[in-house]
Order: sequence, then C-alpha cells, then structure tokens
Amino acid sequence: MRTMSAFGDVLSSALNYKMKIVVFSLALMILLAVTTIAAGLEITEIDANVDYDEAYAYRVENRDRKDSTTVPVANNSKIDIDILPGSNVTFTIRVENTFQGEDPDLRGVFVTITIEEVDDGADLDEQSIDFDLEPGDDERVDIKFSIPLDVDAGTYNAIVEAEGEDRNETSYKSKVNLKLEVKKESHDIRITKVLLNPGTVDCSRKTKLIAEIINAGSNAENQVALEFKSSSLGVNSFDKDIFLESSDEASEEEKAHTKTLNMEVPSFFNDGTYPIFVNLYWKNFVLFDQKTVDLVVKDCAAGSTNVETKGETKKEPESVTVIEPKEQTEEQTKEELMTTSEEISIFNSPILLLMILGGFAIVVLAVLVAFGYLKKTKLV
Repeated sequence: MRTMSAFGDVLSSALNYKMKIVVFSLALMILLAVTTIAAGLEITEIDANVDYDEAYAYRVENRDRKDSTTVPVANNSKIDIDILPGSNVTFTIRVENTFQGEDPDLRGVFVTITIEEVDDGADLDEQSIDFDLEPGDDERVDIKFSIPLDVDAGTYNAIVEAEGEDRNETSYKSKVNLKLEVKKESHDIRITKVLLNPGTVDCSRKTKLIAEIINAGSNAENQVALEFKSSSLGVNSFDKDIFLESSDEASEEEKAHTKTLNMEVPSFFNDGTYPIFVNLYWKNFVLFDQKTVDLVVKDCAAGSTNVETKGETKKEPESVTVIEPKEQTEEQTKEELMTTSEEISIFNSPILLLMILGGFAIVVLAVLVAFGYLKKTKLV
C-alpha cells in the first residue's frame, strides 16, 4: 500500500510539473504572438496642448492662456487638461519603428486621431502627413483640433491610431484609446464673428458693421452689453441688458445675439486706416472679450463717380439728357410728314396769299408817292 501511495505521489508530481510546463509554454506563445503583432510600429509618446487664445478672453479668471500635459500611453488614460468649448487642442504623437537591424523599413506611415460624437453627435477626425521610418527611428507629428462652441460638457473617446506598411505591403498598426473631458465655465460669453462690409470706402462712404456673440457658459446671462467704439470715427454704439440663454439648454438662436450698425463716413475725412473696437461686457461693465476691425478710407479718385457699385445704378452726367426715340407705325410717320409739309407751305393758305399781295401793293404805292414828292420838290 505504501508503495502504491508513493507511486501515486510521484505520478501526481510529474503531472503537475508537465501541466506547469504546458501553461508556461502557452503563456510564452501568447506573449510572443502579441509581441510579433505589435512589432514594427508603436506609439511611444503622447503630449496634449490647449490654447485658449481664440476661445476665451479670461478677463475674470486668472488663467494662463495655454495648458499642456503628457498623456500615459495606455488605454483609457485621461487627457488631464482643461478643454473648453472653442479651444484649440494640439496632440503631439511620437511613433517609432521598433524593428532592428536588417528588418524592413516602414513606408507611408500616418497618424489618425478621432474624437467621437463631440460635434453635435458627429465625430471629429484629423490625419497627419505621411512619412517613412527606418528600423529604430521615430517621428513626431502634430494634429490640431478646434473644439466646437456648441459642444456639451462631458467625457469623449479620443482614439489615436498609427498605421504603415513594409515593402511587401504587410500592414502594421498601433492604437490607443484615451478619454477627453470637455468642461464649461459658469460665465463664458464670446464674440464669435465681426464683419465690416465693405472694409474699404472711397466715393461711397457707407459701410455696415456686424458682430455676433454667443453664450458658451453653463449659466444664463441677462446683463450682457455689446459696444462698437471708435473715437477717430465718432462711433459710440452701446447696447446693454442683452439676454443670452444657457448653452446647455438653449437653441442656437436663443444663446446667440447679432448687432448691426450702418455707418457713413463724412466726406472730409482724410485717407487712412481707422480702427473700430467691438467690446463684449458681462454684467454690462466687466470686459469679457474684445475684437478690432480696421476701416480703410480712401479719397474718391477723379472720374470714379461714374463707377457702378453694388446696389447702385450708373448715372449719366447731369448736363446731358438722352431721350430715346419712340417706335412709330408707318401711318403715324406719313401723318407727321403731311403735317410738316402743311406747316411750311404758304401757298396752300388763301388768307396768307392775300396778306402778302396786299402788303406788296402798299409798298409799291408808298414808293410811287415818295418818288412824286421828290420830283415836285425839284421843280419848285
């Protein structure tokens, strides 16, 4: 019995040892397979930078204009920077060819980043230029995104993918899934558009200034002021107590406002460039955003008054009047010719003929009387 028991123990130990070898071999094979699949192309570094310069003035908060972070190259890593509506986000991706020695070059390598459902339910995706990588080499590429102004606050998937192929057209890929969080400030109002049409005036001194503002914050605003100001042009237009609905709850029309100002520059203004400031105020006096647009004034060149402008018709000189002839029928033409002939022919009128003959007789009689008087005077 002891012998059988000892034999069983030895057999059990052998089986356990073999099982361990099998499990280890399988794990090694899986690891080698994964390594083989990933070999050749790898995303080795990810940096993220956000620029608020075009997105938000930050007149109230003491915030730096730029922020940056290094993102761990691992799935579900969080991009740890404050990304706001309208921000410009730049990703710097480092891609490496992990082959060594005589292993193949990688050609047509490119990087694609996709931010899912961030644009009103649609994806944003951008792609880098193509480049080649020799074994052991790496390349850094920049990919820039503009986060939409009407984005909802929340966390979005950002997928980073690198792809290339060798001479045999064997494809190599690397992929990392990241988490991108969009935040909203409580009070965030922006100038989104400034348009001066036309931007240059000469003979016609009229122009139109249009500005559009939007509430990108989470709170409704009922004391927003929008100002057009230019001391050199004498422009001072101030609208206050503008209401903008919260961006989380409003339609595009409810959270935006447009202001239009028709302007006419006096003719005595000299040539030059005149700046116009567009100022946006929170609580009607706290400056949140500002844009500047330049109006170029030129003299009206000689002879350019007849130049046709958009919305105006070309005018003839006042001293010239042009009357276009009317179309006439053949009967009207004959009638007018007959009337003209009657007006210029005196022999067709008996009264005129008698008047002419009578006048001629009076002249002859007067001549005879004068001649007789002169003759009698000489005889005396």
